[in-house]
Amino acid sequence: MDYVQPKKIASPWTGSWSTPTIKVRDYGDEIVTEAWWYCPDSGKFITKGVVKREVVSKQFKSSDPNVES
Repeated sequence: MDYVQPKKIASPWTGSWSTPTIKVRDYGDEIVTEAWWYCPDSGKFITKGVVKREVVSKQFKSSDPNVES
């Protein structure tokens, strides 16, 4: 996945501005923050990308409820 900046983009279907949904995922050895864009009018998926990657030690386990396993 490409690195991206989480900013508004125009929907290719309607031209409306799409604000990204930020998702934080725990992949065990790293925590990845992703931005996902959906068309606000149709709900269709547009694109996604990596905002940030963090390598974590094996002893650390996130207790943050926003982190998806």
